[in-house]
Amino acid sequence: MDNLNFSAINKKFVFLLMALFYGIVEAQCIAYTGQAMNPGETYCLNGNLTLGNDIMIPQDALLIIEPGGALIVKGVTINGNLEIRDAASVKSEGSILIGVFGSQKNSKVKLGTKAYLSLTGSVSQGDPSFMGTFPGTTSTIEMGTSSVVEICGTFSQQSTTYPFVNYVGAPLGKAYCIAKAQVSGGGTSILSNDSQIIAIAMDTVTGLAPGNASFCGPNATKAMCPALWPAGLPDDKLACGFADEVINEIDDYCTKPAVLGTPDGYTKMGITIQQKTDNWPENIPNGFLALESKTKGFVITRVQHVSQTPQSGDAVAEPKEGMMVYDIQDSCVKLYNGTQWKCIERSCND
Repeated sequence: MDNLNFSAINKKFVFLLMALFYGIVEAQCIAYTGQAMNPGETYCLNGNLTLGNDIMIPQDALLIIEPGGALIVKGVTINGNLEIRDAASVKSEGSILIGVFGSQKNSKVKLGTKAYLSLTGSVSQGDPSFMGTFPGTTSTIEMGTSSVVEICGTFSQQSTTYPFVNYVGAPLGKAYCIAKAQVSGGGTSILSNDSQIIAIAMDTVTGLAPGNASFCGPNATKAMCPALWPAGLPDDKLACGFADEVINEIDDYCTKPAVLGTPDGYTKMGITIQQKTDNWPENIPNGFLALESKTKGFVITRVQHVSQTPQSGDAVAEPKEGMMVYDIQDSCVKLYNGTQWKCIERSCND
């Protein structure tokens, strides 16, 4: 019994120590307002900030853009670490340098879920390992689920012994690294070892291999690789500033393969305004009623409004489970599931 009490006390003590530690770490996060940063310090930006000058993150320093925050700057030199958290963004009207060549100090840009980095200018990587002379030090970009890096200027990678871009998001997710101008590497450079990274090079590529990244390029266009091309990205490589639109269009829905096998039956009834073909609608599996037209639409019952939870005064007084209507006020097709009316929306098809 004494041992059990001692164990419980130990657990409480450890919990208090952890709470104290994280409280201290949070307290040490200095509010970032555009001031010069010091090595070894952590700075946090909550909300939005626009600066008309370049900024530098010194070695061992960390700048955090908190979720939903946005930083707009001229240019950025990242000798330390930049973390762009979920749904946050950094826009640079100049160029970004990540890492210091031969410094033996790590540098990193990390993007959270649906975070983005959009650059009018170029991205240059400085390799702290001195082309592998000092192994174990890196300068990298880590990309979370549905994150986007958009580079409108040139892209230059120095490292030849490790990839520059890594995926750290959900296993079945993806992230886009989009380069709109010339891309170059150190001859044996590899962009990424992760297939979740979709790399799109809209201009020439020299001295840099995609590795395991899903690659479209060089001189990529939507017609060249439609399966990889993100919605929201124009074909024009001179058009800049579309990272947010790409994120807004990224498909986060899960999908599953269609059910295969022998049909349970075939459709017996059909209405068509076209010339009826042989075996129609009997050639349509697992249907009850088939409607066919190339110029007409199917209009279901339209009502002014039904509340999510049925109320007196709703257009449908006594809904039945499985009933569907078009709600004019809410501009959607609604299905009654027996207790609630809900708009039919795309989601996981379980």
